[in-house]
Amino acid sequence: MELEQMEKFPPERVTLKNGDAAVMRLLREEDGDALGDLYESVPREDARFFLSPSTLTRTRAQADAEAAGGPLFVGLVIEDDHCKIAGYAYYRWSSEDSETSSFGICIRRDFQGSGAGKTITNRLLEIAQQIGPPVMSLHVQKANERAVSLYQKMGFNIVHEQMRSARDGFDAEPEYYMERRVR
Repeated sequence: MELEQMEKFPPERVTLKNGDAAVMRLLREEDGDALGDLYESVPREDARFFLSPSTLTRTRAQADAEAAGGPLFVGLVIEDDHCKIAGYAYYRWSSEDSETSSFGICIRRDFQGSGAGKTITNRLLEIAQQIGPPVMSLHVQKANERAVSLYQKMGFNIVHEQMRSARDGFDAEPEYYMERRVR
């Protein structure tokens, strides 16, 4: 998202369903190290729920943060009371005329179940109504029932089921491809 667009979406203080306060804001280029801390905090058993667990690295975090100033990417973070990134969500697309963007989310384990995932996804959907392609898509393993339920409650529809190939020491497993029209 370009700078003039970023100014339309200032940081927002939110109260999560568990009563905790947090700040939700756009990802910045200088967030690479903090995002790297989040990626490194993901336990191996949770890493399988990412499109490619091997991308949860400091190098990937730096690249994601650097993309924050680009026109084909929107990233949001949610910070705890210590200004530590507790969650990250993004959507990105390949060209200005793309019809579909891809969506991803990572919530620190101690923030899971707090409403942080729903809160940050709702904000991302609000932004997507103004910026980016008209359809947002994602891949989610069938085994990640909490995520599948959240996405369906947020208007994502299962388009088809497929097999996610084995990678990074994880077996192949069934996943859903889901989409949601954002405008």
